[in-house]
Amino acid sequence: MPNRMKTSSAESLLAAFAGRDRAGAMMGDLTEMAATRGRLWFFAAYARTLVSLTWRIVLALFVADVGRELMFNLANLYFHVTPPTWRTSNAPHVLNSVGPLLACIMSTLWFALPFAAVRYGVRDRFVRLTFAIALGTTVTFLFIPWASLLCAAATVALAAVALFSTNWRKPMEVLAWTGAAGVLAIGAENAARLSFHPQGRIGHLLVNEWRMFAFQATLLIVAIVCSRLHGWLLDGPNTSGTAAS
Repeated sequence: MPNRMKTSSAESLLAAFAGRDRAGAMMGDLTEMAATRGRLWFFAAYARTLVSLTWRIVLALFVADVGRELMFNLANLYFHVTPPTWRTSNAPHVLNSVGPLLACIMSTLWFALPFAAVRYGVRDRFVRLTFAIALGTTVTFLFIPWASLLCAAATVALAAVALFSTNWRKPMEVLAWTGAAGVLAIGAENAARLSFHPQGRIGHLLVNEWRMFAFQATLLIVAIVCSRLHGWLLDGPNTSGTAAS
């Protein structure tokens, strides 16, 4: 019974990355060969199989985290050299009032874009659509006179056209749900962060560590939602078990 439970758990872990059909075939082959080669060989072969299935996901998470951080550093650099008039309530720009929401959307998109590009390739329809929406959202967030308004209108129009397009509807659905997951996760993290009032030096250190962990957790949620929906809607049923976790 314990061996069966271990085998079932090992197969479930493989299924999370390869899908149930592939995971069953892999475990069948490994179990059959382990009967003559021994348990040590089985564990080594299983580890190699798991690494071969997950290395691209790990790389995608790393590149996505670095890419998102780079984009926000560039945005902050832009705000340091741009006249502050465009960020005041007196600026002739209706988008200034939705700055925090745009920041959440931009954070999600510039994480999802490199993550998906590494995982699925730059020719993937979801990746190309995400790039276009991320570019329009970024220009909107930068509050460039007139250009931001035009980009905001063009981005909304592009999303609407994609939803009614046969070829682009599913990528747009994946992007919409991924963006919604990111906005909700980041919003919840910000709300939880503002509710904490640490006391003392150690309290501040612990809270800072918790904030870093919580924010990384929100990015992981985005990766999981993106992977799941991409598998279900774009990759087909054979890879629907593929996930980022």
